[in-house]
Amino acid sequence: MTAQALDGVRVLDLTRYIPGPYCTRLLADLGADVIKIEEPPFGDPTRAVPPAAGEDSALHAALNRGKRSIAVNLRSETGAEVARRLAARADVLVEAFRPGVLARRGLGPDTLRAADPRLVYCSVSGYGQDGPLAGRAGHDVDYVALGGYLGGNRDAEGRPVLPTTQVADMTGGLLAAFGILAALQARERTGRGQLVDVSLLEGVLALMTVPAVRRLAGGELPTELTGSHACYNVYRCRDGRFLAVGALEPKFWEALCRTLGHPEKVPRQWESGQARRETLALFASTFASRDRDAWLRDFAEVEACVEPVLELDEALDQPQLRARGVLSCPVRLSETPARAPGPAPALGQHTAEVLAEAGYPSAEIASLREAGVIA
Repeated sequence: MTAQALDGVRVLDLTRYIPGPYCTRLLADLGADVIKIEEPPFGDPTRAVPPAAGEDSALHAALNRGKRSIAVNLRSETGAEVARRLAARADVLVEAFRPGVLARRGLGPDTLRAADPRLVYCSVSGYGQDGPLAGRAGHDVDYVALGGYLGGNRDAEGRPVLPTTQVADMTGGLLAAFGILAALQARERTGRGQLVDVSLLEGVLALMTVPAVRRLAGGELPTELTGSHACYNVYRCRDGRFLAVGALEPKFWEALCRTLGHPEKVPRQWESGQARRETLALFASTFASRDRDAWLRDFAEVEACVEPVLELDEALDQPQLRARGVLSCPVRLSETPARAPGPAPALGQHTAEVLAEAGYPSAEIASLREAGVIA
């Protein structure tokens, strides 16, 4: 079997919900041995999120494939000691509690990294490990609100539009994986691990880099990519379906104008005021004169950056994604490829196995189970 990039890397996963599990799923896809600690009797709350896939949630299955699950009561001192022993054998620990929670259980970065300086300790939180909001509760909608994302995405009435996906959570998971890989690479040089502090709010702001930089530099908020110009917009067709147009470069703009039958607009791409509004109206009425698929046939061999706005079920079924794998690891490595390493584990499926690997004798494992520390 082909070697994977993270073969031999052991990850202790103390996270739940979306950001942390998505991060550690990516690491598992790349070959890491991810041990997920869940608290009995219910485990990760995503196990109960509908719809079901077998005995568990489809969401849980997607976010936790290829991991091993152990059920440990971290609220007990004995359970916390189990986690400390497992952390001593891990390369990476990922957690998503509020700042200070794990430190009070003897599982904070200072304690664990003092015992093992090579440990990479990743904390994923809403606002980061310090600052005035560090201890504040929040969800994705709060982070995209505070990060300027919602304020920059409004409907015709000015109301902020919630995105279909969890922007902050998914971005945070990606950035956590990025930070962990950087810390592991640094450890190759220094021999020491470090704390990786990932803020979901700052992840949202990272997505806002283009408008933020222009604003901080004293300029106006950009309008080129917000639907204010005809060359970069979304148009409704006669059948009520939509086309996305991204004809920014002059060659694409010219191809768009000529295919629409309006070559006179070629030199007027960046016009302003009333002239710009007239072009927007003209293009809107032109696209509205025919069904979406009729336009797609016209643009099939034309490089004008015109694509259909797909519903999610259409997107999942498109040939491009089916050819490369729907919801597969989004990073392709030619020499150490990622692969789906197996299904998500049942709650506590690997408890005895993992504890035995950590040196616990069978009698002690049975005693821990009888005491309710593990399940």
